This record gives sequence, structure tokens and C-alpha cells, in this order.
Amino acid sequence: MHGSYIIHLGDALAVLRTMPECSVQCVVTSPPYWGLRRYIEDGAPEKQYEMGLEASPDAYVERMVEVFREVRRVLRDDGTAWVNLGDSYTSGGRETFGTFQPDTKQATHPAIKSAKRAPQPDGLKPKDLIGIPWRVALALQADGWYLRSDIIWHKPNPMPESVTDRPTKSHESLFLLSKSERYYYDAEAVREPAEYGRREWGDGRIDYDGGTAGVRRQVTTKGADPSAGRNRRTVWTIPTEAFPGAHFATFPRKLVEPCILAGTSERGCCPDCGKAWRRVVERTNEIAVSAKGSRFDVGKTGHNGNGRVQGGERFVVRSTGWRPACDHYTNDHDTPVFPCVVLDPFAGSGTTLMVACLLGRNAMGIELKPEYRAMALDRIVAALAPSTHRTDAGEPSGLFTGDTR
Repeated sequence: MHGSYIIHLGDALAVLRTMPECSVQCVVTSPPYWGLRRYIEDGAPEKQYEMGLEASPDAYVERMVEVFREVRRVLRDDGTAWVNLGDSYTSGGRETFGTFQPDTKQATHPAIKSAKRAPQPDGLKPKDLIGIPWRVALALQADGWYLRSDIIWHKPNPMPESVTDRPTKSHESLFLLSKSERYYYDAEAVREPAEYGRREWGDGRIDYDGGTAGVRRQVTTKGADPSAGRNRRTVWTIPTEAFPGAHFATFPRKLVEPCILAGTSERGCCPDCGKAWRRVVERTNEIAVSAKGSRFDVGKTGHNGNGRVQGGERFVVRSTGWRPACDHYTNDHDTPVFPCVVLDPFAGSGTTLMVACLLGRNAMGIELKPEYRAMALDRIVAALAPSTHRTDAGEPSGLFTGDTR
């Protein structure tokens, strides 16, 4: 079942200030990067609220902290925020990315025409990597956020660069932030495939499934079946996606999916208190393939009573269902379960909202540019119900009514 959605038009900070506190379970967003592109035309009334064109990195970071202070307010205490940011280099005073021959693709491409180099920041040299993602992450940490993980989005198909004095950039940063020390995180929902089979070490050693005592192996930590996978790592290899619309900073759906799957409950949340249902995990007595024949096998290493040992887990673990995390449900579970809410305060082309709806979550977005909001609405409607038509007011009709737009 698809979730519902709504996209507010306006400045992210202003709209966030109207939202009730602790009202969303998860935030997945990619704010405008600093000093890379103009999104709002000069003279437009919303130009004054555009982010990314601040006079300095410090001014950009200060504004990001202000916005995410409001994000933290509307996020539940057990919620998470996933923030994708890219970096840039100082320009040495140049305002554009170069000149192109007339009538070429480079000269007419809207994304290139809208590109803008930021001014040379004080204290940095020409050609310096500015370090915007980490400047923002550390500032948010200092403002009260828990900085839980720095994830590398590895792009196997990066944009080509003409540089010859440094490597071509093929990654961006994705930060996992939390509001509290303890928060909702469904590790089982985002497990990745484990690597099994023959492995050569280059020094004459060969390792197989089951392994040899004392030989380090690439193993799963979750049981006998390779489909059980392993805990997700911090490098995500995800190709960029082409997008036909007039928006040039879309991130791929596969980057958004694990954020939503880990940050929200598939089962949903309590409508009274908003607590997400928790996955029920059963530990069996079945010895994991990754432990058989190794120093983690039965009788060779002690454990803490739960089957956990240093370096891995000996026993197969299975997901068996869901349980409420609050006292608002009777034994019959007659209280309804609502979808969790995913927020994107910089909705852009609507990727986060679209993915959230397709995964059965409710989605809330904020977008400053009217054309982008309309684009996002069209895109979500097409993804959820291709036969749904748009009204003159720019709202979806047919499947969605009331506050479920």
C-alpha cells in the first residue's frame, strides 16, 4: 500500500517553524550545495530565501545550522536525519566554469548555464578543496546533533572532469544524524549480501566457506544462509540516475531507500504517541556457516549467554514479526497502526517523497521553487498512479483526498 504525501511551498526555515515538534520519524534530504548552482531566477520573490549562494562557507554553515535546528525540533526524539552533501573547490576568483564554443551542448545545456562559482573564501587558496560536508557535519554536532555515521556514496559513473593534477571526484558524503543517544534503526531491513566462497590472500593461503581457525575471512555475522547478509557497511556503491525533468541535482532512488528502510518501521507507528513498531528477532540454536570450523565454533569460544562472540555471531538470527513499542495497544492490537512520516525540507524533484510513498510511508516535503514543487507532484503521481490526472490547481486528484496529498 502506498503512503500519502504533501509538499509545502515556501522557505524551509519558515515552514518548519509552523510544524509541531516531534511530529516526524525520519528526515532524508540533500540541501543545495554551496557555490555550485543558481536555482532561483534573479528578481523572483523567493530569491531572498535561496540557499547555496551565501557569501562564504561560514555563512552557508550558519544557515544550515539554523535550518537543522528546526529540523531537530520537529523530529521525534528517537528519529534520525540522513543528509547528503557534496563538496567543491575554490575558484580563484572565477565566476563561471569556463567558456564554450557557440551552438555546442556545453554552451546551451541549462545545468551548465545555471552553474555559478562561489567567491574566493577568506583564508583559503585557489584550488583548495573547501570541505563543506564536514564543516556542516561538525557544526551540526556542535549544535546538539549526534553524528552517528559518515557514509560514502560511491558513484561508479561520476561526471567526467578535465583535471590532470588530482583524481576525479567520484563520491559524496551522506551523514547519519540522530537527536538522541538511543534511536530507531532497523539494521535487519538494510542488510547487504555477504561474500562467500573461495578467497585467495596472495601469500599462499586459500580460504573457503567455514574457513580455517586463525585465518581472517569475509563472513556474514547473521547465520547459515548467505541471503541473511551482513550488517550494512559505510561505502554505498550506487550509480547516479538520469532525470528528464528540468532539475539538475537529483539523487538516485537507491540512495534514499536504505535511509528510509533503516530510519522508519515497515509496520508503522502508534497514532497516539508516534513510537514505531519494533522488529522481533529470534536467535536460534543453529550454528552459523561463518562459525563452523572456526574459532567461533561451539566449544572453542565462550559467549555472553546471547550467542554473541567477539568477531561475529555463532547462531542464526531470524526476523519473526513486529511488536508495539508503547502501551497504547491491547493484547488484541486493536489500535490502528499509522505509516511513519518521512520529511524532506529541500524536496527538489521529489525523490525522497516518491520513494517514501512507494515504501508505504507518509511523506512531507518543503520546496521553495514553484516549478520544482509542480515537477515533484507530477513525478509522485506518475509513480504511484499513472492514470491519476492533475487538476488546474496543481494538486493530484483521484486517489488522494484531504490531507493525504
